[in-house]
Amino acid sequence: MRASRQALVLVSAAAVSTALLTGCGSKKADDTAGGTPAPAAATVTDAPPTTAPTATASPSATTSATATPSASASPSATAGKTAKPSPTASASSAKPTTAKPADPAPKAAPAPAPVAVAAPAPTPKPGPVAPPPPPAPATPHVPPLQSGCTPSKPQPDEPKEAVATALTTAAGQARTLNLSSGGTDKLPPLPVNLVKAIAWQESGWQSGILACDGGIGTMQIMPATVSWMNSKFGTTSDPKTLPGNVQLGTQLLDWLVAYYGDSSFGGKYDLSPDPATGKTPLLDLVVSAYNAGAGNVHYNTVTDPATGTTTGSLAIPNPGYVASVKALMSSAPWNKAG
Repeated sequence: MRASRQALVLVSAAAVSTALLTGCGSKKADDTAGGTPAPAAATVTDAPPTTAPTATASPSATTSATATPSASASPSATAGKTAKPSPTASASSAKPTTAKPADPAPKAAPAPAPVAVAAPAPTPKPGPVAPPPPPAPATPHVPPLQSGCTPSKPQPDEPKEAVATALTTAAGQARTLNLSSGGTDKLPPLPVNLVKAIAWQESGWQSGILACDGGIGTMQIMPATVSWMNSKFGTTSDPKTLPGNVQLGTQLLDWLVAYYGDSSFGGKYDLSPDPATGKTPLLDLVVSAYNAGAGNVHYNTVTDPATGTTTGSLAIPNPGYVASVKALMSSAPWNKAG
């Protein structure tokens, strides 16, 4: 029994000694925990990635599935996982840009309303009068130099000196217009600068030009006008030749002078300004109708309701054309052209 107690005491003492030794070992391990821990194998967790970009980062960098965390707190230059790639020139240039919207196509300007100009009251010529000239084409003629359509050149242009001579010769002819109801109108020569100005406005004196709407040559003669003029004046002019073209154009001008002069100015064909008012109503009518057609240009009687006074009013659909031709008559740019 005594021997058993002694054995029990020895066992207990050994247990206490073992516990003390274990406690001392744990204390020493705790005391050394502030140093560098021994590396141990670990798996990648969802810890936040490194925020600083790496030196070799690019938009196509990938994350390594087998990376192990480093004991160092600073990121590695070759870290397998990067938070965001550093921006590069190609990345910034890939940024979408906002293109400036195209300007809207300009809207076509509405046709100007006829301009009414006060002038002496219309006075028809007694007896037979000149008939209306050929009707205007369905589509108003646009001189090729003012048209958006590029004209063609089926034949070469004559020299400007030759054009000037042909225009002067055609303007200087005193023509006789046969009236359909009997009688004749003897017309004075046309003002040379009027003929030259219309030719400059219509074609710039390009004798070989052909407009998209069919206007031919220097005076931009429409095909339907050719037979009308040749029949009325007994000629056989060819619009594709310089002499024939300017002959047809000046014949049309003379017919317009006779038509408006007979119907509204008592048979007078003077195109100069009115001495009392300074206005040029007959000239304006003739120039307007050469471009727009006589059927679209009118000289109307207007009565003042307060005074009963009657005056004439020009209804002109193309005031810009008229103003341009009259300005050309004054400036004569063909004298300065090379």
